[in-house]
Amino acid sequence: MDVLIVGAGLSGIGAAAHLKRDCPDKTFVVLESRAAIGGTWDLFRYPGVRSDSDMFTLGYSFRPWTDAKAIAPGASIRDYIRSTVVEEGLGDHVRLQHRVIAASWASETAQWTVTVARTDEGEYRDGQSAHELITFTCSFLFVCSGYYRYDEGFTPVFPGAESFDGQLVHPQHWPADLEYAGKRVVIVGSGATAVTLVPAMAGTAGHVTMLQRSPSYIAPIPSVDRKADVFRKYLPRRLAYRLARVKNIGYSMFVYRLSRRRPEKMKSILRSAAVRLLPADFDVDTHLSPTYNPWDERLCMTPDADLYQAIKRGTADIVTDRIERITPSGIQLASGKTLDADVIVSATGLNILAIGGMSLDVDGSRITLADTLTYKGMMLDGVPNFAMTIGYTNASWTLKADLVARYIGRVLKYMDRHHNDVVTPRASPSVRSGHRVSLIDLQSGYVRRGVNSLPRQGEKTPWRLHQNYLSDFRLLRFGRVTDEVVFGRAGNRTAGGAPAAGEAATTTHGVPLGLAGTGVLDIHGTRIRYRVTGQGSPVLLLHGIGQSLEDWNDQHERLSADHTVFSLDLPGFGYSARSPGKASLAKLAAILPRFLDQVGVTEPLPVIGNSLGGAVAMTFAAANPGRVSALVLVDSAGFGTEVTIVLRLLAIRPVGAVLMRPSRKNAARTVDGIFYNKEFATDERIEHQLALSSRPAHARTLLDLVQELGTFRGIREPWRRHLLAKVGTLDIPVLIMWGDHDLVLPSAHLAAAAQALPAARTHLFQKSGHMPQIEHPDEFAAVVRDFLDQGVAWAAPTRHASR
Repeated sequence: MDVLIVGAGLSGIGAAAHLKRDCPDKTFVVLESRAAIGGTWDLFRYPGVRSDSDMFTLGYSFRPWTDAKAIAPGASIRDYIRSTVVEEGLGDHVRLQHRVIAASWASETAQWTVTVARTDEGEYRDGQSAHELITFTCSFLFVCSGYYRYDEGFTPVFPGAESFDGQLVHPQHWPADLEYAGKRVVIVGSGATAVTLVPAMAGTAGHVTMLQRSPSYIAPIPSVDRKADVFRKYLPRRLAYRLARVKNIGYSMFVYRLSRRRPEKMKSILRSAAVRLLPADFDVDTHLSPTYNPWDERLCMTPDADLYQAIKRGTADIVTDRIERITPSGIQLASGKTLDADVIVSATGLNILAIGGMSLDVDGSRITLADTLTYKGMMLDGVPNFAMTIGYTNASWTLKADLVARYIGRVLKYMDRHHNDVVTPRASPSVRSGHRVSLIDLQSGYVRRGVNSLPRQGEKTPWRLHQNYLSDFRLLRFGRVTDEVVFGRAGNRTAGGAPAAGEAATTTHGVPLGLAGTGVLDIHGTRIRYRVTGQGSPVLLLHGIGQSLEDWNDQHERLSADHTVFSLDLPGFGYSARSPGKASLAKLAAILPRFLDQVGVTEPLPVIGNSLGGAVAMTFAAANPGRVSALVLVDSAGFGTEVTIVLRLLAIRPVGAVLMRPSRKNAARTVDGIFYNKEFATDERIEHQLALSSRPAHARTLLDLVQELGTFRGIREPWRRHLLAKVGTLDIPVLIMWGDHDLVLPSAHLAAAAQALPAARTHLFQKSGHMPQIEHPDEFAAVVRDFLDQGVAWAAPTRHASR
C-alpha cells in the first residue's frame, strides 16, 4: 500500500481520516496492536478517567465535539473515536492485534518492509510468541503510537510490597472487579492520574488519601464551557465548534505564556484559588506549592474543583511524605507516621516507548532514535518516507496531531506532482554537531526517565519546534515542504541518519554526546553530563579521579540487558561543570541524590564506584542511607595509605600545578599506569585523557581532591576512618573488587578493606590493573550480576528505604 499508519488511537484514526480526505487516491492500512480501537482512551479504565484538555481542542478539526461536557469522560472520548471510524469509512482499513516489530527501508525499491506480529487475543508483549509473523510493504510509514508503553506502567520498587494484605494496583491495568466501597484507599502520586482518581473514588471509598513525594500545580477549571454552549445555541454547528476551538487555543496559549514569563503571578493565582476552595486549616504551602515553576511539569486540572470539594467534604486528603516501606496494613512513611490502607494505587507514571518499540533500519543500517534529530517535530534526519506524531505537552495533543497529518498530506501530494518516490530530511553537519534539546519540553518524572530513548531537536527551525500552535500552524500548513529535505527516485540512496565519515561528532556546547544515551542536565546550576542505557532495575556507575563516564562503556553494554544503567561525569570531571567553590568529596557525593531525582530514580539502587568513585559511593550511602541498596567498590579509595607516586606529587601544590600541564606524554603515562595489559593503553584512550586534562575545570577539580584527601606521604587517615565507620553501620550488602596488579591503589588495600568491612564479599581479578571493568569486562559483569542477584535478595527484608 502507499501509507502504513501505526496505531488506531486518537492520532492514528485522525491521520487516516486526513489522509483519506487530502489524498483520496492513496491506499492505506492502520495497524493496531491491541484488540480494540481507541488507544489511550480504550486502555485506561480507572475510575474517573477523563481528558485533561478541553474537547474543543482535543477533538478533531474536521469533526465537531457535540457532548455537553468540555472536559469529557474517557468513555465519551472512546465513543467519539469509534464513531469517527464509522463516519469517515475507515473500518475496512483497520487491522487489530497487529503489532509492528520492525521496519526496514530499501532505497532500491523506495519501500518499507514492515514486520508485524499477529496475536490471537490480548495485546502483544515483547518476548511473547506471536500467532504468526507477517510482512507489509509500503511507500510511507506513519507512526501514531504515542510515546509510552501500553503493556506496563512505571511502578517504583516499594520495599515490603509483597507483604501487603490488601490490593496493590496500577491505573494503567485497572482490575475490572476491584471492590473499594467503604475501604481505605491510598493513591501514590501527584500527577494528572492521581488528581483524577481521588475525587472519583472518594464518593464510594471509605476514605481516599493522595500520598505525594512532592506537590504538583493544580488548576480548578469548569467542566462545561459556557461560552461554547452559547456559540452552539445560536450558530451553525461547525462554525460554533471552530469559534470555541479558536477561543480555547488562545486561552491555553495565554495561560502557558503567563506561566513561563511571570511564574510568580501564576503561582499566586493557583494558590489563591486553592485557599479559596479548600478548608481554612488545609496546609496549601506544604501540599500544593511545588519547588518548580508552573509548566516545568504539566499543569494538573481539577474539573469543577472536584478534588478540592472531596477534601472539603472530608472524604479525601493529601499527605506529602516519602514511603519508607509497605507494611501488611498500609504504608510506613519516612516521617515515622503510618497510613492504613486496604487498597494502594500506584499512580506513579508511565514508561516512555518511542515509535511503539519497533526497530528501524535504512539500507541495512540500524537507526538509533536517541542519536537522530527530528525535522519539524515529526520526521527524522536521514530516514526516508517516515513520520511520527508527538502531540503538544502544553496544549491538546490533537492540535499537533492534526497539523502533522495535514503536513504529511501536503508532502505526499508534492511528491506525486513532481514524480518523486522519496523524501528524506537532511541536516547539515553544523546542525548535527550543534546544540540539541529534548523533544518533550517537560521535567516530569516519566520524561526524565525516558527522554534519552527519544530523538532530539536542534537549535532552530526546521530542526526545532517550540510548543507554539500558531507558529506551527504557519510552518506546517503554509510553510514550504522543500526546506532542508532531499527528494529522489527509487534506486537513489538518500538515507543515512548517522553522521557520515568526516562529519562533526555530536556535541552540545563542546560536551560530547556521541555515545547512545548521553545527555546533559542542569542540576542546581551545575551542568552534568550523564548516560543512561537499558531497561530494568536501576544501577549507578561512578568513575575515578581524573576520569569520565567513558570508563563504564563496556559495563553499559553488558549490564543493560537486565538494568537501567546510569553513569555520569562527576562535577568538574570529564565534561561536567564544577560545582561552586572548592571541589570536595562531600560535594561530589551531594550531586548524586539531585541527579537521581532529575532522572526519576527514587527507589534505593546499587552504586558501583571505581577508585575515587568508590569513596564517592560510600560518602553518598553514608549521607543518604535510604537511597543505596548495595555498594560495589572497585579498586576503591578509602582503605589504605599507599597510592601511586604521581598522586602524591600532585598533593604538593607547586609541583601539582606543573604536573597537570596537559601534554600527550603525561596523558600516555596516566593511561599506561592504569592497565596491566598495555594493549588497553590505546591511542584513542590517550587522546581522550589528553582532552580531559586540557579542560581547566577538570585539572582544578583533580588538584582540589588530591590535596583534600592526601599528602605526599599518602592518603590521609582521618577522613578514611570517619567514612568507614559510617559505612560499617549500613545494613546493605557490599562487594569489594580489586585488580591484582593495580599500580594506582595496590591490591594490598583489598585485605584492609575486608578488615574494615568484614561482612563484605570480595573478588580479586588476576592480571588486572586499576580498572578491571575494562580489562576483564565479562568477568566483571558476571560477578556484579551474581552479587546483585544474591545481595539484593539478602538485603530486601532489612534494608532501609526512603521515598
